[in-house]
Amino acid sequence: MRKTMTHLLRALRLSALVPIALVAQDTTATKAALIAADREAAANEMAWSATLAPRATVLLPGQEILHGRAAFAPHLTRLAWGRTPAWTPVHAAVAANGGFGCTTGVLHLVATDSTQPSTGRYLACWRRTRNAQWRIIAWSAALAPPAVKTLPDSLGNPPGSTGVRAGRGARPARAMADADRAFGRFSADSGGPAGAFSRWIAADGMMLGARAVPAQGPADARAAFAAFPPTGRFEWAPVDSLTVAARDGSLGFTIGEARIAPTPESVSYSKYLTVWRRERDGSYRWIFDTGSDRPVPHVPR
Repeated sequence: MRKTMTHLLRALRLSALVPIALVAQDTTATKAALIAADREAAANEMAWSATLAPRATVLLPGQEILHGRAAFAPHLTRLAWGRTPAWTPVHAAVAANGGFGCTTGVLHLVATDSTQPSTGRYLACWRRTRNAQWRIIAWSAALAPPAVKTLPDSLGNPPGSTGVRAGRGARPARAMADADRAFGRFSADSGGPAGAFSRWIAADGMMLGARAVPAQGPADARAAFAAFPPTGRFEWAPVDSLTVAARDGSLGFTIGEARIAPTPESVSYSKYLTVWRRERDGSYRWIFDTGSDRPVPHVPR
């Protein structure tokens, strides 16, 4: 009996030293833990700030990409905190190794008047630390038009956590950035946004905009850009240094900047957060995409 107990204790000590990537993960339990962490972060501004990793990237409407606490901390009050919770998480997708995941849900804002947004959607990506705490490493908000007062707090048939692990020696962050770059080039050079979005979206992927029911899958993605002029230009590219992948390569995200010009006279600028999943054929397809406007870039004289 004593010998059996000794072997058991030794096995438990050894298991604690095994990296997360090498341990079989319960996806359902990981999702539940991540959703719980997201609910805690939504309690108030202090909780959110404490959950943001020091080198997190935050994408807020009307702002440049805010990377690192010195950049994002002064802007955390911009979402008009005051309601509890500040948002409601509705779905989580997690990496195969259980150490990385992304959540999305509905924002609850305090509008100062009827011309201001009172809701929207957010997308957050998280990494689990060595002491099993979840920390936000990317967070993006997309606000609904002021006329939209509520959004459903559920997603029908949301994307699954079925990413396939990359092989040893793979460089998944580079592969995701390359996929995003090819995605943007296709839009700018030949296919336009309708062709590009419908080609790189996963079969269950979702565009997280202000619509009550997000566009999902290739057909919806193509339809979402049906009115975009054939002669217009919609181009974007990732910021390579802000691309992050799970250690097993099954899930990750890119962050980048876009230029939208339906006509030469109508030009706007945006930034985006896109979540990529590794498919069974080894390719990367995105499962969530969201963005918001940014200031007109400064052009040195």
